[in-house]
Amino acid sequence: MNVDHIERLEMNIVETICKLEMIFPQLFFGSIEHLPVHLPFEVKFGGPVQYRWMYPFERLDITIAM
Repeated sequence: MNVDHIERLEMNIVETICKLEMIFPQLFFGSIEHLPVHLPFEVKFGGPVQYRWMYPFERLDITIAM
């Protein structure tokens, strides 16, 4: 993804969520509505997920603790 696409996602997220609310029931939008608002920010400042994904290290800690 390039920065222009990410900035366009940030600009259009409100309209996208409104369109999704017309399709899906309100119960669908508990905490999931909040996620897309922060995803473009995380991608811009965090970079690719493989460089900040903690699952392998958390999994390693669990196996050592046992």
